[in-house]
Amino acid sequence: MINFKNKKLECVIDIGSNKTVCVIFDLQKENAFNILSWGQKKSNGVFKSQINNVDEVSKTIKEVLNEAIGKKKIKNKLLSNITDIHVHTKKNYNEIDIGGVNISKKEIRKIYKRSINNSSIFKKKLIHSIPLKFNLDKNQFISDPLGIYCEKLGLSTFNVWINSNIFKNLENCFKKSELNLEEVVDSGYASSIACLDNSEKEEGSVCIDIGAGSSKVAAFFKGGLEYLEYTALGGNDVTNDIKNGLEISNELAEYIKIMHGGLEFVSTKRISVNLPDGNKKIITQNLLQGIIKPRYEEIFEIIRDKLDKNLIIKMGINKIVLTGGASQITGLQNLSEKIFNRKTRIAKPKSSFSQINGKPEFSTIFGLIKIRSSLNVKKIMQLNSENKVYNLMERFDNWVNESFM
Repeated sequence: MINFKNKKLECVIDIGSNKTVCVIFDLQKENAFNILSWGQKKSNGVFKSQINNVDEVSKTIKEVLNEAIGKKKIKNKLLSNITDIHVHTKKNYNEIDIGGVNISKKEIRKIYKRSINNSSIFKKKLIHSIPLKFNLDKNQFISDPLGIYCEKLGLSTFNVWINSNIFKNLENCFKKSELNLEEVVDSGYASSIACLDNSEKEEGSVCIDIGAGSSKVAAFFKGGLEYLEYTALGGNDVTNDIKNGLEISNELAEYIKIMHGGLEFVSTKRISVNLPDGNKKIITQNLLQGIIKPRYEEIFEIIRDKLDKNLIIKMGINKIVLTGGASQITGLQNLSEKIFNRKTRIAKPKSSFSQINGKPEFSTIFGLIKIRSSLNVKKIMQLNSENKVYNLMERFDNWVNESFM
């Protein structure tokens, strides 16, 4: 039986293709948190980052939540990641005539409400609408317009939509376990929040989270989110290549990838593989590399070609930041620098909680924690109730009160 009473304890859940993770933590002050416990289970009912069996996912969520909570009491308002490999994004601009007054919180709320009302797409759900810049009389772009006189007030936002059915499937997974899904965050966006610092967002950086079922890409430029995209290839595809190439089981292929996989030329060193029937298969390190490397090259080349279609990203990005479970393979940083022609680093969460610290496969859950811990909701805007405008505007009011004192 899950206890839902303690208003101070927060709960976030990351549902991936291979694993589902739940973390319980308490908020201490702005952007500060203390992780108390966690749970982790093998994911069931998820393929290529998409839910294909609601009952199995619901069961896993309840199991991992029970493992994390123990005897603790939490509030029944949970935050989860969500993944749509066909995510739709667009920058929106809206403008209102305020009649020549000094801008107050009232005008800021009004322009944001206009922006949300004009962001409806058939069979799509708006999950993020992130304010970028305000425009005053079509000639001055600023981030804090409060108190400034103007005739026309405009607002540009970065909007993120997902397929409505994908959200409904996730929501049903929680409802079946009698859980309240209060908010969702795009998986790639969460990973980027975990991995990019403010200077990287300002100078222009791309965060690539190579997960099991997909690779998530989020790009920032001049401090704002500029690009969000997915590639339906990840670590499981590498494992499958090894499985088919060596004619071995999926479990053995995963083990070989972790223990012996690499992207750099090593030698003709022989690897002895113990087969389930008691026989042995002998392969060379270079043969294994020859199976693994083309898949990583394909992932990076697909991402590079997509990024090149965005002129701002093509010209403004200075750094690639890699994370995710499949980013741990030897030689990935050098391969990235060769393909993207950009300086690259591998990002790993830094936490006092040892189970997460230094492990890139937990970047998404760490990003969810950071988002939940931030009192400044300018960083993330959620739409998870039937009364969409009211729910979002309530959060926007909090941002206004905290950002424009």
